[in-house]
Amino acid sequence: MTHLTILLMRHGQTAWNHAGRWQGHTDVPLNETGHKQAEAICQRLRTWPIDTIYTSDLQRCVQTAVPLANELGITPIQTELWRERDVGDFSGLTGEQARAQFPEVWGKVTRGMIDPPNGEPFVDVLSRAWRAYESVRDAHHEGMVAVVTHGGLLHALLGQVMGIDPAIYGRFSMRGNTGLSTIEVNSHGAVVTRLNDTSHLE
Repeated sequence: MTHLTILLMRHGQTAWNHAGRWQGHTDVPLNETGHKQAEAICQRLRTWPIDTIYTSDLQRCVQTAVPLANELGITPIQTELWRERDVGDFSGLTGEQARAQFPEVWGKVTRGMIDPPNGEPFVDVLSRAWRAYESVRDAHHEGMVAVVTHGGLLHALLGQVMGIDPAIYGRFSMRGNTGLSTIEVNSHGAVVTRLNDTSHLE
């Protein structure tokens, strides 16, 4: 029997998402499409029994959380723990630009994993994602909690919950803006029951 349901949402679209730029800690706001996506996920979840909303403190997440929080009468709890990975020197670059400027870094990529220069190593992202999850799981023993965060952090967390070897990257996609994933926690542990569901945008 499920004791705690954790709803995990990626933020809405930004101009940098649309342009295919690495964002990381750069505090890019939602664009017009992103605000519409935030309203769409709000309409989807407004009748769900959510009692707490956590969000990354970066504005693309806060702006995504606000419509749902206002609808439910909840003040979102902002925390750096749910921030996106720091992508270091890749910030602001498209994938093509990053490959052109840092060919030696891309030349070392194995099994899909890359560590941007002067960024947060993936092993640290895995650790932080798990700490963020544990902070929610330990604070809420039952009910339904929502978290608005980032694609990179969601990938790091959900891969661990599903038991995917962290040395093998990219076996599932978190690219859908406002994609909804669900972790259900019971006495036997945690299970992912929904992954990057964007049906509210269709």
